Amino acid sequence: MTSIQPEIRPGAVQPNASISRKLREFYDAVQDEGIPDRFMELLERLDQAEKNAKSVDVK
Repeated sequence: MTSIQPEIRPGAVQPNASISRKLREFYDAVQDEGIPDRFMELLERLDQAEKNAKSVDVK
């Protein structure tokens, strides 16, 4: 069974190029947003809880 590939002319835009470009733009935009303060506070509390749990285990 052979698949029939459409002929792509040299210099032509690949069919998925637009989708790929949009996904890259979306990913870059999300990356630039930063982490919300509320989420950072939650992460700090989790770190502190883990440190407290380790100090209890060591004793």
